[in-house]
Amino acid sequence: MGSMMGAFTEGLALAGKAGLDQTQLLEILSLGAIANPMFALKGPAIVAQTYAPAFPLKHQQKDMRLALALGADLGQALPVAAAANEIYKEAVAMGHGDDDFSAVFEATVKH
Repeated sequence: MGSMMGAFTEGLALAGKAGLDQTQLLEILSLGAIANPMFALKGPAIVAQTYAPAFPLKHQQKDMRLALALGADLGQALPVAAAANEIYKEAVAMGHGDDDFSAVFEATVKH
């Protein structure tokens, strides 16, 4: 879920930097194979940059840390999760730990 949200916020950040309408991007994504309830629920809040906590970002980052530790214990590399974890750690450092995990957008768009 954390990696998925990280990729989603990257797409929204890229659209914004390219001058595209993020709301239109959400509509387009809802019509294709990538459509899913998490994007439908979190997308409009991300575009509005409102992050009322349903699942705090600090807990998502903790879950990612635990998954990475398990992967290390089992000898299974998790490069996508490792990359996503770094942006969650940055979002926590920016003060978004108690916001919804979709606030990872703030760390993503900063780059």
